[in-house]
Amino acid sequence: MKKWTLFLSIALLASVSVAQWVPVGTGLGNFPPTAMFTFVDTIYLGTEGGGVYRTLDNGSNWVNINGNLGNLEVNDIRPGPASTIIFVATASGPFYTNDLANYDDCSSTGLTNTDITYFWFGGDDAAEWAIGTAGGGVFVSSDYFGPWTAANSGISGNGLLVNDMGGYSDSGTDYAVMASDGGTYYSTDNLTTWTQKNNGLTGDALLVKKLTGLGGLVLIATRDGLFMSSNNGDTWTELIPNEKLNTVLIVQTPISPTGFYVFAFGENGFYSEDLVDFFPVDLTGLPAGEITCVTTNSTYMFLGITTTKSDGGGIYRKPLDMVVSYDEMAPTDKENLTRLRSFPNPFSHKTEIQYYLDTPGQVVLSVYSSDGQLVKTPVNGFQEIGFYSIPFCEEFTAGRFFYTILKINDRIGGTGKMIRVE
Repeated sequence: MKKWTLFLSIALLASVSVAQWVPVGTGLGNFPPTAMFTFVDTIYLGTEGGGVYRTLDNGSNWVNINGNLGNLEVNDIRPGPASTIIFVATASGPFYTNDLANYDDCSSTGLTNTDITYFWFGGDDAAEWAIGTAGGGVFVSSDYFGPWTAANSGISGNGLLVNDMGGYSDSGTDYAVMASDGGTYYSTDNLTTWTQKNNGLTGDALLVKKLTGLGGLVLIATRDGLFMSSNNGDTWTELIPNEKLNTVLIVQTPISPTGFYVFAFGENGFYSEDLVDFFPVDLTGLPAGEITCVTTNSTYMFLGITTTKSDGGGIYRKPLDMVVSYDEMAPTDKENLTRLRSFPNPFSHKTEIQYYLDTPGQVVLSVYSSDGQLVKTPVNGFQEIGFYSIPFCEEFTAGRFFYTILKINDRIGGTGKMIRVE
């Protein structure tokens, strides 16, 4: 399975703002939005009944790019390696275009269910491409045109209602994960067989609508909250309880103290910079309904709102630096100690705690476990002006860690959080 595809959004996330979400729908029909993605700063949108659109100007104007697309009931869209390549999952088959005008029907042979919910990367060789369906499970092929072979060993019942797929490959760890109306399934043999892994998921939490990952960590948006697993799905930890969620997004940015933000949306919206504390996203300006898709570019966050199937929905945007409230620096004196962070975060093997000193002084850098026990003091001595990057390695077990830095002569300091996954 290909590594998680994370769209890198570099943005200065700054002060609290009361700015509202504003509609950006010129050129769009009144169709429920189903999926969005960003290619550089271009936004692509799939809709239920209106097909596929794109915008080159931050949503101010949208252009229909349906061409000869065989079905306008779009369940999902995914990017290719170029701005003109899109994989489209529709209610009557998978489609592929490399020019945003001519769409090839990739149903081919072997596909016994053509209500497609996922059409994108799979594993390797014979499973290079994967399809998820609404009731027929998973299909794989060595070519995105097919022919397709069912890959449902271990999947049954509501697990055949596939909502999303992803995967991870690194340092001997290789797995695919599938989100369904029957919970989560993992495969470690190139999508040949699947194992249901729902420990910690009950009731509506088994309705898993979207997944994403960061390293070996997997996040799932369910109809009963947001959950996380760092051990290949063996156990799921609840992060946001009792919320009907449809989607989850990771935005990586070196401006965040932890290097990333996690957003989860459905009936409401939430964000976190450490997977510990989650805060509500201000949705002022949005109509009543559910957020069904989200993406960001370098300037804005875009939300797709579905009101009802008959009434449709719309797309709304807000500057990314106004979506979250964020204090750029934890230290009390931002002139003398700046840019304290760890990166990457979360990490699986190694991360680096980074900071910049504007004045020389005696510095103590300490790392603590989540229960407050000191585990390491990487720095305890005099340091000159400059940027420092201190390694923190895999000698410690998976878990959450806190790091503190103290510049003694100026009596200033800062704290940060980091997470190690298996």
